[in-house]
Amino acid sequence: MIAKVPPHRRDGKSSFKSLVNYCLGVTGHAKDSVLHVGTKNLNSPPEKAYLEMEGLSYENVRCKNPVLHFILSWRDYESPTNEQVDEAVNIALKELDLQDCQALWALQSDTDNLHVHVAVNRISPDTFRAVRAAGGWTKKALERAARKIEISQGWEIEQTGRYEVNSSGQILEKKEVSIPEVSQKARDIEVHTGLESLERKAKRELATILETAANWDELHEKLASKGFEFERKWNGAVLKYGDKAVKLSNVSRNSSFSKLEQRLGKYQERKNDVIIQNQDKEIRGDIFVQSKTPAKKSSWEEYQAERNHYLESKTSAIKKLKARQKQERENLYWRQKNRRSEIFSESWKGRGSELNQLRSIFAFVHRKEQLELRERQTEEMQELKSHFLKRFPSFKDWLADQSREDLYRVYRYPGQLLLSPEQSGIKIPNPQRALDLRDYSARRGAGSSVLYCRGGTFTADFSDMGKRILLNKRKLTEESVAAALQLANQKWGATEITGNAEYKELCISAAVKYGLKLANPNLAAEVERRRQALRQSRQQHTLITIKEISKLKLAENPKIYINPRMDNQQYNGRIVHIDEKRGICIQLSGQRSLFVHRLDKLERPPLQGETLKISYTDENHRAKVQREEVRRRTRSL
Repeated sequence: MIAKVPPHRRDGKSSFKSLVNYCLGVTGHAKDSVLHVGTKNLNSPPEKAYLEMEGLSYENVRCKNPVLHFILSWRDYESPTNEQVDEAVNIALKELDLQDCQALWALQSDTDNLHVHVAVNRISPDTFRAVRAAGGWTKKALERAARKIEISQGWEIEQTGRYEVNSSGQILEKKEVSIPEVSQKARDIEVHTGLESLERKAKRELATILETAANWDELHEKLASKGFEFERKWNGAVLKYGDKAVKLSNVSRNSSFSKLEQRLGKYQERKNDVIIQNQDKEIRGDIFVQSKTPAKKSSWEEYQAERNHYLESKTSAIKKLKARQKQERENLYWRQKNRRSEIFSESWKGRGSELNQLRSIFAFVHRKEQLELRERQTEEMQELKSHFLKRFPSFKDWLADQSREDLYRVYRYPGQLLLSPEQSGIKIPNPQRALDLRDYSARRGAGSSVLYCRGGTFTADFSDMGKRILLNKRKLTEESVAAALQLANQKWGATEITGNAEYKELCISAAVKYGLKLANPNLAAEVERRRQALRQSRQQHTLITIKEISKLKLAENPKIYINPRMDNQQYNGRIVHIDEKRGICIQLSGQRSLFVHRLDKLERPPLQGETLKISYTDENHRAKVQREEVRRRTRSL
């Protein structure tokens, strides 16, 4: 788990309204990405919570910024329940000494990791004084809270940072903490792209120069030989490399601008005869095409080669199609012109009205031919582009598709020391199947009991006591219930269920989805009823015909695909029709192509008018549904 405080807004205008709206998905995130909302010490509904927070903050006019924003993020294969999210936030608030303050949090799913944004009002509702979070040690407190959450909820324990967990579950502060060589931003750039940051390059090549230069002229000359330029900035200085810059203090703590002036005297500008040497040609933003390890370098070169080949193939195909279409337009132009010349070269003396009619007819026919050609060429271009990705995957996403799980985990979790799946004992399940008993490991418990754990954790999801199987209330999910029922069916056949209504509902859902048997007569009847309804809903979609879709007039002269291919196919376009009774939706791709999708095959129900990318990976796997929009990175407000 990662717990962090994002950077403050650059304009310094943090507000409860902006932060609460950001958490709730009103701004910055899509509303459907918010899975759960919780509050503490607030009487207002979530969407009006900022008014109550602002009202309390007015009681303390001396506090300049009462807003605190922090984030708790789980790993991509960890899925906390709503109760676990609330528990995690309360643990973090207690570590920050803010448990008595007003707080609002929202669990979001717009990234690969489930994460919760927490907005806190630091003004105490009892004393109206501003509470200093953890006495000013906010990052340490959040890191300590993350370890406590991992222990309490059974998540994989992070191996890096200021704290470690011993075999007895105690959280101990490390005696020696390694200081990162470069800033977190620079490390994020490196691990997500495989390239070396400008900050690391400057630190490696310039730190010694800054610390050993005897005067300003020597400093300017040596920096210029490396392609850098010393430039004053506000009260300090930066080192410029082309149009990019790195802070002087990030390169060498012992060579800040004030310390350089103490050692070298008052600052002197660079002389005109000092020329900046040639800089690296391949510079992209703040990164360089260099890599720290052969494995990363090899992977980056493979990625670049595949990306370049893909872009060249796409550009070449589009270029050839454009050339052919241009030739078709020219052929049509000359064919129409020759036809007009042939007709109008005759003598039309005394037949003026007939000539005018013929001119009108020619104009009509020729324009119609031009419009038909334009429409056909537009469809050809859209068809060609549909065979290519809208954007080539990023380096991180490309690694995820490769068989290099070790490199992917390094890039996926910046600046962290992670155990491999073999080292940690975690078996990442096949994404093309639902979680079941195969994803669990068994270990002996007290007496004759057997404990079943998932994800390499030590907290059991359920326990086999011999004559009965008990489930952990804190880890009660459809997957854990299904695994327990699979074990029970194997031991006893049909299984007798005891518990409250919520638990029985979970058992029914798991039995329907996984094909399991329940011994309770009323539950077994409900399972059979739902299975029959599901079979009918799956069959109903075949009742729709091309004729019925044509009557909907969703497109002019449509091309209709009732059973689109599902073997690694991708469909882009707008949802123009939804029929929940038949369990289908219709997607318009381009101007005329209509694709009929089954709702039970999609990972989430679409909305009317949404522009989506629907990706099928396997015949029996639920299709991935993504909005066609640029995803925003998380930022503080």
